[in-house]
Amino acid sequence: MDIAIYNIGNYVVNNYILQTPLGIIVIDTGYPGDADRFLRRFQKRWPLSEIKYIFLTHHHDDHAGFLGTLLGKCDAKVVLHPAALAPLHTGKSEEPPGAGYSSWLASLFSKVKKGFMFPPVDLGNRAIVLNGEDDQPFEQLGLPLHILYLPGHTADSIGLFCTQSGDLFCGDAAMNAIISVARHTIWIEDPVSFAQSWDKMLSVSPHKIFPSHGNPFWPRDLVKYRHFLDQRKLIPPAK
Repeated sequence: MDIAIYNIGNYVVNNYILQTPLGIIVIDTGYPGDADRFLRRFQKRWPLSEIKYIFLTHHHDDHAGFLGTLLGKCDAKVVLHPAALAPLHTGKSEEPPGAGYSSWLASLFSKVKKGFMFPPVDLGNRAIVLNGEDDQPFEQLGLPLHILYLPGHTADSIGLFCTQSGDLFCGDAAMNAIISVARHTIWIEDPVSFAQSWDKMLSVSPHKIFPSHGNPFWPRDLVKYRHFLDQRKLIPPAK
């Protein structure tokens, strides 16, 4: 079964589009102000009616920022972790105790960006809420797309693994942007869970990893930088 991959986003926030025999799956959205750009680029290739599912890797403002806008223009269902529902309802990226930045360079992000709010979203009957990692709605539809729970960056972080091609869309379970160090995402809620999610990604033997930020990279990078996650200390956000 052929699944074509497109990216209509940019280096800051990728907008991956999966064109499948059952319609289009959009992986995440983007910052609240990026809706018009996304819609313009998308409609150059496809009608919005082609969007059947939005796969939300987690609730942060750069992933769910214009989710409500996009839902208002199509009939798509949203596949998400149950822990994403509450922050979507409030429209605020969570900051649990113990969370922090993965490096000094990453902590500079807090000096550039102060607000992490986005328009609240009440999904209603548009939500396909996962009941656990055994719940695989895409595979039940016959698509070779396996959902992985990848906590650590956030409690609700999930990824999408194409078992046919070996392509892994990891959300922010890893990152390949300038501000990230050693493929670590800049913000980590739970370093132990984050490291375990890297182990899980490696366990499925991906061919290539597609992060939400930065360019795709080879899984050998996770092997190379994995040891940096042991006993990892985070830099708390400035108050």
